[in-house]
Amino acid sequence: MSADAVVIGSGVMGASIAYSLARRGYAVTVVDKKSGPAQGSTGATSAIVRFTYSLRDSIAMAWESKHLWENLRDHLQAPEAEPVADFIRTGMAVIDIPGLLPPTLRSHFDDLAIPYAEWDAVELSRELPGIDVSNYHPPVRPDDPAFLDDSAEEANALYTPDGEYISDPVLATENFVRAAQRHGAQFLYNAEVIALDHRVLDRQQTVGSAPEDVTEGVPSKAGAPDEGGDSREGRAAWSIDLADGRVLDAAVVVNAAGPWSSRLNELAGVGSDHGVSLTPLRQEVHTLPAESTVIRADGSRIPALLDAGIGTYMRAEVGGQLLIGGSEPECDELEWVDDPDEVSMSVRPEQFETQSLRAAKRFNDITIPNRARGVVGVYDVAADWTPIYDQSEADGFYQAVGTSGNQFKNAPMVGELMAGLIDAVEAGHDHDNDPVRIPLNLTGEELDLGTFSRLRTPAGTSGNVMG
Repeated sequence: MSADAVVIGSGVMGASIAYSLARRGYAVTVVDKKSGPAQGSTGATSAIVRFTYSLRDSIAMAWESKHLWENLRDHLQAPEAEPVADFIRTGMAVIDIPGLLPPTLRSHFDDLAIPYAEWDAVELSRELPGIDVSNYHPPVRPDDPAFLDDSAEEANALYTPDGEYISDPVLATENFVRAAQRHGAQFLYNAEVIALDHRVLDRQQTVGSAPEDVTEGVPSKAGAPDEGGDSREGRAAWSIDLADGRVLDAAVVVNAAGPWSSRLNELAGVGSDHGVSLTPLRQEVHTLPAESTVIRADGSRIPALLDAGIGTYMRAEVGGQLLIGGSEPECDELEWVDDPDEVSMSVRPEQFETQSLRAAKRFNDITIPNRARGVVGVYDVAADWTPIYDQSEADGFYQAVGTSGNQFKNAPMVGELMAGLIDAVEAGHDHDNDPVRIPLNLTGEELDLGTFSRLRTPAGTSGNVMG
C-alpha cells in the first residue's frame, strides 16, 4: 500500500494534519493502534480554549485557532447535515498569583488584539457566584495543615471574554476525520506500527518513476524544488510495517502519536538531536455535581477558572457538572510513566478527593460525592511544556509531538502549520537554519515555527500545563 503521506495517530492532531494535507492534494493514510479516533489523550482532554501562554507564538496560534473553532463547519467544509462540535464561549478568568503570568503577556495581548479585562474581588464575586475571593498561594495539599489557613489577600484575575471550551472533543476529532475522508484520506484502525524503515531514493526517481514498492511521491507542489534547486541529495522513502503484516510505503511520515511518540521516534531512529526531552505523564480530570455553582441565576455558565494558587483549573461541564483538572503544582508528585500501555485508566479515589477538596475551598456550594468520577489520560510532555512541530534529522519524517496537555485548542492550526512545513521542506527549504513562517490568515499575524523546533533549548515557560 502506498501513500504520499502516512500520519501515525488519529487523535485530534493526527486528524487535523490529515485533513490539511489531503486538502492540499496529498494522498494520505492515517494509522492508529486503537479501534477508532480520539481514543488516546484526545478523549480525556478538558478541551479548554485559552490564550494565556508564556510565548508570543503560542498565544498567536491559540488566538488564530479560536477563530477556526468558531467557524469549524466552514473550516472543514462540513455539510449542514453533519453534527459539528460546539464552541461554548464562557470566557476565562486566571487568578493572578506571583510568578504565574509572564510580564509580557498583556503586551502580547495588546499586540495581537486579544480582548481582556482586569477583575478585582468584586467582579469575581459577581461573575462567579459563591466564590471565595481570597488569594491562596502557594498551593498545598489537603493533608497539609496550611490547607485550612485563611488568607487576608484578595484575589484578582485576568479575564479573557473569548475563552471557551469545545463541547465534545471526540466529535471534534471525528469532524476532522470526515473532512479528511472527503478529500480522499484513508484511516486504518487496529493498526499498530512495529517497524519503520528509511531509505533515500535517487533524485531521478520522481513521481511516476518510483519502483512499485515505493510511494509514487508527494504532489508536485510539495515535491518540486525551490527556485535555485533542492539542496537535499535524495527523496526520502519510508516503509511502515504494521503488526497485522501490512506494509505501507510513503515519502512523508508524520508522528502524531501522542504519548507513544517517543517510542515511534525510536523505531524511526530519530530524536538524537532533540534539545528538549519527551516523557509521558499520567493525569486525571474529575467531575463533581455542582449545578448551583456552575449555572448562574440567568441560566448562563460561569467562566472557566485557572486557579494555580490552589493547584487547579475548573470549568462548567454538561449536566450541571464542574470539571476539575490539575495545574501541576510543586506540592503534587507527578506520575511520569515509562509505558503508556501499562497505565491504569481507573480514577483513583485519593486524587479525586484532593481535587474535589481544592474546588470546595474555592466554591462554597460544593458537596463531594462518595464515588470518584472522571477520566484518565496520558500527556506527551516536552521538558518546557511547549510542543515540537518540526521535521527530524531523517528526511521525510516529521513530528507533531510534546503537546503536553495544552494543545487541543490549537489543533486546527496544527494541521495547517504542519502541512505548510511539509510543503516547504519537501520542496527543499532549509527549515533548521531558516525557520518556516506560517501566515495566520484570520488574525493577520505570522507564526515562526522556529519557536517549536526540536533543536531548541528549553524555553522559558510556566513549567506546567499552562505552557
